[in-house]
Amino acid sequence: MAKHFPPRPNPPQHLSPFCEKLTEVIAIAFLTDEPLEAPLKGFPPNQPNLISAIETWLEEI
Repeated sequence: MAKHFPPRPNPPQHLSPFCEKLTEVIAIAFLTDEPLEAPLKGFPPNQPNLISAIETWLEEI
């Protein structure tokens, strides 16, 4: 059974540089309405096909 978590605010600005360094080793994505700079990936939380979009992204990496 899938867990549902309450909505969180967009990723803090100070977290982006840290995550950008990690993307050399792992893929990182956020559920956010704000655009993110590559290599970070963002998905709008209200996207109708969210799970499918994330699965497609994972298959591409």
